[in-house]
Amino acid sequence: MDLRKNLIAVSVIAASTTLAGCGDSDDVSSNDNNTDNSVTAQGRITGFGSIYVSGVRYDTSDANFIVDGQPGNESDLELGKLVTVTGTATNNEGIATSVYFDDDVDGIISEVSLNQKGVGTIKVMGKEVTVDENTLIEFYTTAINTLDEAIYNTSTGVQYIAEVSGYSNGLGNVHASRIEIKSFDPLVHQLEIKGYVTDLSESTNSFMIGEMNIVYGNTTIFDDMTSATLENGLHVEAKGLSFDAQGSLIADEIENETSSGILSGNSDDEYEIEGVVGTVSSESFTLNGLTVHYDQSTLGTNLLVENAIVEVDAYRDSQSRLFADEIERDELDDDYHNGIELKGVVQNYDLTNNTIEVMGNTFQITTSTMIKDEYSQIRYFSLSDISWTAGNHYVEIKAYHDNSGNLLVSKLKYQGISNNETDELEGTLIVDQSGTNVMGIAVDFGSLTPPASGTRVEMEGTYSSGVFTATSLEAEPVDISSSNSNSSS
Repeated sequence: MDLRKNLIAVSVIAASTTLAGCGDSDDVSSNDNNTDNSVTAQGRITGFGSIYVSGVRYDTSDANFIVDGQPGNESDLELGKLVTVTGTATNNEGIATSVYFDDDVDGIISEVSLNQKGVGTIKVMGKEVTVDENTLIEFYTTAINTLDEAIYNTSTGVQYIAEVSGYSNGLGNVHASRIEIKSFDPLVHQLEIKGYVTDLSESTNSFMIGEMNIVYGNTTIFDDMTSATLENGLHVEAKGLSFDAQGSLIADEIENETSSGILSGNSDDEYEIEGVVGTVSSESFTLNGLTVHYDQSTLGTNLLVENAIVEVDAYRDSQSRLFADEIERDELDDDYHNGIELKGVVQNYDLTNNTIEVMGNTFQITTSTMIKDEYSQIRYFSLSDISWTAGNHYVEIKAYHDNSGNLLVSKLKYQGISNNETDELEGTLIVDQSGTNVMGIAVDFGSLTPPASGTRVEMEGTYSSGVFTATSLEAEPVDISSSNSNSSS
């Protein structure tokens, strides 16, 4: 297969910034008080060049970077990290004046509970960290290659730490967008945990963040605060190098985080916030630990379901409260989209229209697509970086249908050239008069027993001449309590 005749020397990421009318809108919400398009956006980094956050490409050439509390630059950031960007934006183009990043927790792993697909939870510094199929996990050590191997052993001391970035409720839970595993070096790393102070005890100089007890003393440095201003409900980050005999973190530094991140925005900014819904009431909901208000004029309130991943357009009202204009489902909310996953050979692509064809289906790449090169590890990766010589170029794709029936790509991984890869297909099986298919891809089960229509299937096999022939099959029962429903059992 020779795809060179289709190559257009335009970066697919750069070209995708001109995308219009495909899928959900990424436009910044309109607030009559905002006359200069100023915006504060919090979301995962889905691409570089400069950086892509919440479907907007922000030019960072003149931006001020604060990374883990220190001056930094764009090269300190990676795909999947949750950042806060301030600047201006119109539609899918923006100019960043500042970019802020800080991990939610850096520390020891005490528990790992993941299924065969790597989905489940781990505990880091007492925080429950949710891991899903979209969590990017990177190992920066060759000594281990699984999360189980990184579990803290009291007899050997701290050997490995997990740096977790994601959506935190501030009370002890994080939905991870990225996890980095590193060998612990006390000259380089600190143990860090961020969240709201609870159970403050002045008699014992201690408090809790989630399930982690923090102790402090006369040598503890207080940043942007004093020991006297430490109180329950304050958002702080505690840093240290060791634990005491009871397993409490000995804080070398405690930093006031009240005005950091999304809380640092100006009163007349528009807010673009990506995160996980917490508690929901008739007038407000929590998002990443923040309280966001809404009323009957707010669009998308039917999406306010606990643990749903959403994107919220908001502004500051006359009482300086965050107030939601519109709520949309995030592209990576698998429970809601019930989309398709596949691995196969690229049959065609079109950089002008930002599409790629795999297994006979045309997939649309947008400014929200997370694109990663797992073959040559190019940081500023786009399809134009691939050497389209003759050969089978494999990609992994996660996608879902938008309201217009387009297949939008939420994540794309380039796997390189291979002649002996196994094709993979996962999605909801449909059996009707036209035959058996997954998202319109015809399926031949051969000697395997076909599951019932509506079952979500995960298959390995071979795609040829419009048909996916399955050689292995896993089937999941239909989940009648899907997060698509607002009802409770």
